[in-house]
Amino acid sequence: MTGAIVKIGVVGAGAVATSVHLPILTRRSDLFKVCAVADFNSASANHLADRFGIPADSRFTSAHEMIASGKIDAIAIINSGSHCALVVAALNANLNVFCEKPLAYSKKEMSSIEDALKNSTGKLMIGYMKTYDPAVVRAKNLIGLKRPRSVDVLVLHPSGESQLATSEISVKAFPASPELIAGFMKDAKQLDIEALGEKAAAAFGAEYSDIILGSIVHEFSVLRALDIHISEIDHVDRWPIETRSESFIIHARTADGVRVTIRWFYLDKYPMYQEEVRWMSDEEGHHIIFPAPYILRVPTKLISTTRIGLAHDVATFETYEPSFEIELVAFHTLATTGNQKSDPIADGNEDLTISQKIASKICELEGIEKGGDI
Repeated sequence: MTGAIVKIGVVGAGAVATSVHLPILTRRSDLFKVCAVADFNSASANHLADRFGIPADSRFTSAHEMIASGKIDAIAIINSGSHCALVVAALNANLNVFCEKPLAYSKKEMSSIEDALKNSTGKLMIGYMKTYDPAVVRAKNLIGLKRPRSVDVLVLHPSGESQLATSEISVKAFPASPELIAGFMKDAKQLDIEALGEKAAAAFGAEYSDIILGSIVHEFSVLRALDIHISEIDHVDRWPIETRSESFIIHARTADGVRVTIRWFYLDKYPMYQEEVRWMSDEEGHHIIFPAPYILRVPTKLISTTRIGLAHDVATFETYEPSFEIELVAFHTLATTGNQKSDPIADGNEDLTISQKIASKICELEGIEKGGDI
């Protein structure tokens, strides 16, 4: 099946699908044919379908109906909230599945997905686009045998609206109905309780699902790509802005003693997204500077410093290849050949374990009763 056109359906008609995934999927018509779109919000689904030329009979308000339609052989799950039920349904239908992060919020969800994958002829891929960035790949290849003393991550995260404002993309919003919003909130609350228990879910459930597993999880994937696997959480500092905890500083370590610091700040009106990863050993350093994710042709920069005797060499590498596109090309390879470099279940479990250790540390430090998986 190598080189075949993959018939794909897209779940989710929000800003990410509109500004990133659909433009790439339709531009890469050599690899994909977008055959269907699904979203609970019919206005959003129709607007997206009109823009990308998807026929009226291929627009669904139920993703499960799209899965059962026979119109697709692969699915891109890009909607917000839990992805578990759709991943399981798609795998049960033997579809190839591209799932945006996070894969799961709880151990129960992970177990359901793992069981479905074992019994499916379909393949699964998690959408961690930064691990496909050529700067990250180059950094991994440049890193010597010596382990780093420290790895530091900094993220300045403005609102989605602020991020889109820095791009040339116009995304028309169609607010969901109050009934849909109420249903989503109820489902999200139950997932948080399942993962954290009632007391912890009430205290920081939204931060667990929206920030730790909704954003910081990208940093876990980049660290993992650089062979940095967090095993212990030493301290978590979080503090509120207007009654919401929007600032996190996480101190962690690997099993072999590498110290890891993640500083994540939500800055509502900050002019642009910024993310930096610094890897430091006694003899070399690597500094990755990521652009805002919605701006596809702004380069990621890698600055590498190495010692040469009493001198040092500083090299800069920049790439204009969008990591989102490289990621989707990798998904095409997976769907057509079955070849995949990473294990989605192992990666999903690692991300979930780290996230739940962070949640557990928050409970310990703030005197909150633990429950659920923690």
